Amino acid sequence: MKLFSPVSTGDQFKGIFKMDPRVKVVAIFSYVFIASTLTATAYQSAALVFLFVIAGFSRLSPVRLLKRMAWVIPFGGVLILIFPFITPGPPVFVLNAGPITLVASDTGVTLATMLFLRVACAVTALYILTATTGFRVLMDTFKQLKAPDIMVTLVEFTWRYAFVLAGETRRMLAASRARGFDGCGSLFNRHVTKTIGQLVGVLFIRSWERGERVYSAMLARGFSGPAGAVSVQSPCLRDVCAGAGIMFFAMGLRLGEYGGLIWQISSR
Repeated sequence: MKLFSPVSTGDQFKGIFKMDPRVKVVAIFSYVFIASTLTATAYQSAALVFLFVIAGFSRLSPVRLLKRMAWVIPFGGVLILIFPFITPGPPVFVLNAGPITLVASDTGVTLATMLFLRVACAVTALYILTATTGFRVLMDTFKQLKAPDIMVTLVEFTWRYAFVLAGETRRMLAASRARGFDGCGSLFNRHVTKTIGQLVGVLFIRSWERGERVYSAMLARGFSGPAGAVSVQSPCLRDVCAGAGIMFFAMGLRLGEYGGLIWQISSR
């Protein structure tokens, strides 16, 4: 899993890859913030299509993008599914599930669509950022943008030790399978639930102990806080114009939506 590894450019479109990372971070986060304030489905769709165009010109893998979106399904997917049935409004369709009858409202469907588009827009924008910027460069960029050092350090350690804990989890699962646990059966099975609970508890204890050992080793080697500031160079005019173009597109959608709303009110 190489979420933060930059994609090899070769003879590909290099604009987004070679853009100054500070400009890229400010442009992407500003774009997500402005796009999240859109309330019209058409304008939100246009914001998402624009990101797809950038990803397409950069020749980023659509399969990886779908994998990134799959990670959001357990969180935002539930809300998207239940919004149509918990929001009052004119009914659109009725779903009969045995003794239970669920009525989807037009307002709920609209809210669910907007939530899906906003989540997809944010995930796509962050995928473009992380797929075209190395992890080390990205962390240095946040330091240059005066992000709190403690937050940057926490992100660095979290990312590095996520793989360590993943390896520990794989070894624990292999050991449990060697002892006859195959993981089959329902979670309502007492033996399965008890075994999984024990695995989670042991993993928590091991991760805590490993963290204590690593911290003691760092102190023994003179660690006293984050590293010093990185060198800062001024971005070139081309990168600034490209970043401004990304933000202006989002602002144009917002102004267009606002102008359309004013036109609708005045026409009445």
